[in-house]
Amino acid sequence: MAEFRYMRNLMIKLQDKAKEIKHLQDKVLPELKQQLAETKGIFKGKERKALEIQIQQTEREIADKLDKIPDTLKAYGYPDVQVFMTTYRKAEPVVEQYNRDLAKWERQVNEKEKPNRPLEKESVRDRLRHL
Repeated sequence: MAEFRYMRNLMIKLQDKAKEIKHLQDKVLPELKQQLAETKGIFKGKERKALEIQIQQTEREIADKLDKIPDTLKAYGYPDVQVFMTTYRKAEPVVEQYNRDLAKWERQVNEKEKPNRPLEKESVRDRLRHL
């Protein structure tokens, strides 16, 4: 379980990095390109150059972040992304089954601790008749 928690935390970090990359690719970069396309005119040369530089920097940033993902996994002891994902996908159903079994066991233990029903008190007449 400790290994899986470790892997899950690593997976969360990787997903956060992937979200950042996706945001840069899907939102920031197209907006910059759109601004560049809208910047027309003879006197807008400086603005175009600045936007082109921003686009290049954003593309470099995306490439750097993509390159750092395998390095992050290597730092945690996994040779590459495929090995990590294969291991994670194999461990995930095992852990889910363990959690289901644990929950089932806890329910059974809790049910045994609770008395089913309080014993009904016999009426005095019924006791006297019985005696």
